[in-house]
Amino acid sequence: MKLTIGEHAGFCFGVRRAVDKAFECAQGQLSCVTLGPLIHNPQEVERLAEAGVRSVDSLDDVQPGQTVIIRSHGVTPQVYAQCEARGIPVIDATCPHVAHIHELVREYSVGGDAVIIVGERDHPEVVGIAGWAGGPVLFLPTREDALAAQLPSRALVVAQTTIRRDRFEDVLAVLRRRIPELTVRMTICGATSQRQQEAERLSREADVMIVVGGRNSSNTHKLLETCALRCKRAYLAETPEDVPEGIVQPGDRVAITAGASTPQWLLEQVRARVEALVE
Repeated sequence: MKLTIGEHAGFCFGVRRAVDKAFECAQGQLSCVTLGPLIHNPQEVERLAEAGVRSVDSLDDVQPGQTVIIRSHGVTPQVYAQCEARGIPVIDATCPHVAHIHELVREYSVGGDAVIIVGERDHPEVVGIAGWAGGPVLFLPTREDALAAQLPSRALVVAQTTIRRDRFEDVLAVLRRRIPELTVRMTICGATSQRQQEAERLSREADVMIVVGGRNSSNTHKLLETCALRCKRAYLAETPEDVPEGIVQPGDRVAITAGASTPQWLLEQVRARVEALVE
C-alpha cells in the first residue's frame, strides 16, 4: 500500500484560532460557553466540553458570570447587540476572513442595495453574513437557483467561504448575464480552494480516497464531493471506526485528506487505522 496524506488537510487558520481561544479561556479559569458548536467536529467539541467549555444554543442559556465565545462562523450584529444589552462578555473568535465579508456586505448595502450569497441558506456562516446586509438578500447555492430567481438590476455577490469554486463560477456566469450592475467579490477562503485543489489531485491518483471530518461539516462534504467525482472508492470517516475492514488492499494507492474543522489528532487516528488494516 502507498499512503499519502494531504499537505493541507485539517484545521484552517480561522478554526485553529477559534479552538485556541476556547482552550485559553478554559485554562484561564474563565467560565465560558460557545454560542452553538464552536466548529463542525463533534469529537473536538466534546474535548472542549471536557475542558469546561460547553456549547449553548441560545443567549437565554448563558448563566450570570459566563463569557460567550463567538464561533469561527460569525454571527449577526443583533447577537452582539443582545450580548451588550444583557451585559454578557464576549470573546470574538469569528474567522477574520468571514469578518471581512461582513464588512463588505455592510458597506455595499448600507443604502439598501441587494446582496446575493452563493451558499447554503441555513449554514451558520451564511446566516451571519446575511445579518449584516442593509437590504434584500438572495441565497443562490446553485446555477439552477440563479436561473429561476427574480433578480435585481444591481447587486453584490459574495460566496460562502467553503463553497466549491466551480459551483460559484457556475452561479456567477448566470448572474453576469442577468444583472446589469453586478459587483463581484470572490470570498471563497484561500485555504478552502487550496484544500479542494489538493483533494482533486490526490483523488485522481488514488485507488482509495478517505476524507476525515464531521458528518455535519459543510466543507468536509464538499471535499468528499470533489473526491467522489474522480475516485470511485471515496469514503467519509468521522472517526477511525468509520474505516471498515476490507476497503483497502495491500497494493492500493490510498490518500487521506481532512476538512477544515478536523483536528490533527483525529487525522492521525484515521491514518493509524488505515495502516493497521494492511499489516
